[in-house]
Amino acid sequence: MTADTYSTELAAGNQLVAQAQQVATTDFAAARALWQQAGQAFYRAHQADRGQPEAAFRLAQAWMAEAHALQKEGSPNAQVMWRNAAAQCELAFDQEPTNARVAMAAASCHHFAGDDESADAWMQIGKHLAGPNPAQS
Repeated sequence: MTADTYSTELAAGNQLVAQAQQVATTDFAAARALWQQAGQAFYRAHQADRGQPEAAFRLAQAWMAEAHALQKEGSPNAQVMWRNAAAQCELAFDQEPTNARVAMAAASCHHFAGDDESADAWMQIGKHLAGPNPAQS
C-alpha cells in the first residue's frame, strides 16, 4: 500500500465519522454503521502505513465508538471492545510516546473495560505528559 492509500483512507474515515456525528442523535443505528465503516477505513489507513500514529489512534477511536454503542445496548461484548480499543490506544502510544491525549484515551478505555489498575497507570502517564495544569497554579 502507498502513502496515497493512507491519505485516502484516513480522509474517508474522517468523513464517515463526521457523517456519523451528524446523525447520532436522531438515528443511532445509522451512526453506528457509519462508525463501523470509519473503523474499516482507519484500519486500511493503518495497514497502509503502520508508522503513522494518527491512523492507529483514529482506529482506536472508532473502536471506542463501537464499544460505547455496545455498552449503550447492554451488550456483554462491550468490555471486549473496550479492551480492544485500549490495546489499539497503546499501539498508537508506542508510535507517539509523548502524546498525552492518547494516554488519556487508553486510561478511559481501560476504565470502561473494568481494569482500574491499568486505567490509573495510563491516567498518571497522561497527566505527566500533559504537564502542570495552569488553572491549578
